[in-house]
This record gives sequence, structure tokens and C-alpha cells, in this order.
Amino acid sequence: MQKLDRVKIGIVGAGRIADLNILGYLDHPRCDLVAVCDLDEDLAKRRQQEWKAKKYYTDYEKLLADPELNAVEILLPHRLHLPAVLAAAKAGKHISLQKPMCVELWEGRKMIEAAKSAGVVFRVTENFIFYPPYRLQKQMLDAGEIGEPLSIAIRLCGAAGGWWVPLQTWLWRLDFEECGGTPSVYDDGYHKLSIAKFMLGEIESVKAWIDFTFGAIDTPALVSWKHKSGQVGNWEVTTAPNLMSYGKYYGADEWVELTGTKGVLTATRCTSKLMEIPPLILCKNGRHTAIDDIRDDWGDSFHDAGHHFIDSLLSGTQPALTGEDALYLMKFWKAIWQSHCENRAVRLEEVKEEAS
Repeated sequence: MQKLDRVKIGIVGAGRIADLNILGYLDHPRCDLVAVCDLDEDLAKRRQQEWKAKKYYTDYEKLLADPELNAVEILLPHRLHLPAVLAAAKAGKHISLQKPMCVELWEGRKMIEAAKSAGVVFRVTENFIFYPPYRLQKQMLDAGEIGEPLSIAIRLCGAAGGWWVPLQTWLWRLDFEECGGTPSVYDDGYHKLSIAKFMLGEIESVKAWIDFTFGAIDTPALVSWKHKSGQVGNWEVTTAPNLMSYGKYYGADEWVELTGTKGVLTATRCTSKLMEIPPLILCKNGRHTAIDDIRDDWGDSFHDAGHHFIDSLLSGTQPALTGEDALYLMKFWKAIWQSHCENRAVRLEEVKEEAS
């Protein structure tokens, strides 16, 4: 692709999560925030003033027709991803799309083909793999710090508290048809599936058990899998309604533990800070080493993901998290859901892209 001299970006969707997705664009020296778009005109105006954007829109088609823009960040509900991406590609804008990619697999394939035909960059943003402790954990793993990797264990604990989120935002995530899946194992779970693939590569097969709290929240849940390279993985999802989280963001936290032939690397938190302990701990040779001189705010991951997108456009290179990467993670989720429904292990090769 051709290098850009400057990235001139527009934000489509100005809701709660935009507070974080915008971070890497506001302070990049070669990125200009040109426009903000939201159906809620009052919100669009407020975001324009807050972020010092040049203009605002309430119709993303009008934003995409703006010749000053060369890139967009799409932060819309999942059901709206396909038409927005197709419109952005047709308008010749480079695209960063909020995860999860789509509702149905054929939609994801259609997005990939549209971006390719239009000659625009397309990535599906995933902030967790830009979280500094996870990136250091991956670097240490690849450097052989804990020997040959054996397994990955991920734990998510949902808790009370956290920042304010509009009720309507919670409600559409509880609607399987609108969301494309369940709120914990699919919507938030996309982050955890990304971590598993980021750390140990592609998945061979998966076995899942999912229960529902209050008939709507997909916890408790257990998901286990085997990587193609031989390692195994396990992910535990729980909700503790009487456990209070005092973090700045969502009332949830994660632990990611990598076990190798010579040691264990544990990342102790991410979204929140339920436990005031070091963000990364190395257990090796009978000793525990705390690694706490590292940026560990959840917002840092969004900031760095934004910078990565801008830097890629400036250098004329494809950013990480391609459309194909995102579609693979969608297949991982589909295998999880199929395993839960059929009560058996499912190989990812069984998951097919449905015809539209």
C-alpha cells in the first residue's frame, strides 16, 4: 500500500468505549482527528468539542463522503459492522473496526473482499494484545525465559462496580441476534481468544461448557482447547456480584498464566485491579520475581493499538490484526458455541463460512 504523509481520521460511533479507542489518535503527532459521527447529535457535538475535532456528523455516509478523511475508526454495534465497513471501503477510507468482527462468518469474508477490492487497509482492532504486560509476557516467552511452553490458563472474574455504561448498551449485548453471541464468552471473550492465539498460535480443537446466570449472563463457563503446536489452554469465566471492583473501567479483571518447562509467567490483571499485586510475576528456579516497572493501565492498550494503526498507515504496511486474523477468531468462537450446544469437542476445521 502507499504511505500516507498524515492520517486524517474520523470516528464513527461516539459511545462509552470511544473514550479509550480515541487515546492513540489524540496524541499521535501525525494524526488529525477530522470528524466525529454519532446518531445522537448532542453526543456528537460534545465529543467534537471534547476531542477538538474539526466537525461532526450524525450520518456516517456523510462522514465517509468527506474528502478530507483518509481513515475511519468504526465503533458500532456488531450487527452494523458489515454495512459500515462496505461503505467505508467503497469510499476509499482505510478501516479500523471494533471487535468482534461480525455476527456471521460470511459477513467477515465479505468485509475482507471489499477492502481488498478497494485497495484499503482493514484491521479489526483488539486492544488486549497491546496491553504492555501481555506484550512483555509474550517477549519473555519467545526469549525462552520459561523454557518450552506447555500451557496457557486464562481467568476472567466479573465483579460489581466500574464506570457508567448506558443501559441500552448493556441490553443489546444481551440479545444474541444483535450481539452475534453471548456477552461474556463471545463479546468480551474475543479478547481472551485473541490472547490465546497471540501467545501460542492457532487452535486445533475446543471443548466448552457454558451455564447462564439470571438466564442471560453466560457465566460460569469453562473453555478448554488444544493448540496445533501441542500446548493446551483453559479459560474460566465467572461472575462475583458481591465482589466490588474499584477500577476506572469495567468491573472485571483477568489473569493470564503461561507454564513452561522451566517456569511460570503470570499476568495478574488488565481491565481492573482487583488485587494490588505486580502486573507480571515470573516464577523460576524457586524464586518469584515481580515485574512492576511497566505501564499497566488498561487504557494503555487502547492507546498503543491506535498508535500502531497510524504508524502502519504512515509506513505503508499492513497493521496487525488483519481481517483474516479476525475471521479466524470468529471461527474459534463458533467452535466454542458449537461445542457447548453439542456437548462435544469441536475441531476448528469443522467450522465453515456460511453462504450469504
